[in-house]
Amino acid sequence: MGMIGQYIAVSPQTLQDITEGKTDIHDIEVGLDIDKAWQVLHYVLCGDIVEGEPPLGYIVPMQGGYIGEFSDMHVFAVSPDQIREALAAIEPLTADDLKRQYNYEELLEEEVYPVMPDEDPEELFDYIFSNFAAIREFYAQAAAKEQTVLFYVS
Repeated sequence: MGMIGQYIAVSPQTLQDITEGKTDIHDIEVGLDIDKAWQVLHYVLCGDIVEGEPPLGYIVPMQGGYIGEFSDMHVFAVSPDQIREALAAIEPLTADDLKRQYNYEELLEEEVYPVMPDEDPEELFDYIFSNFAAIREFYAQAAAKEQTVLFYVS
């Protein structure tokens, strides 16, 4: 099965209800599932498995914005202001821009999840870019509604 990265967009009230234990995060429909692309995409954008400077570190948040552990999932929040900052950084990025940051051999060497030595590097890049494009669209929708985005790996 594997570890799957998922995003949900929530209102300020829903975020408060989650943090106060009034709403179970599992009762909220997943807004975007990026499958196993979460760590490899974060690495391509930020150059590290976990660390990531804003605004690119907001795309697959893995350290800042931690709101707690819910059902064995560590959940990270990206505020509406952070979403707008991230969007400003990624909206102009093309596939070619992202490809310049993509180094298949380095991903293998650093053992970035889910990269395997028998993969086709071009297919992996296409997988990464399609998930990147989906996140960009999801963030644009959340920003338009002034929502907070929650990210977790399940």
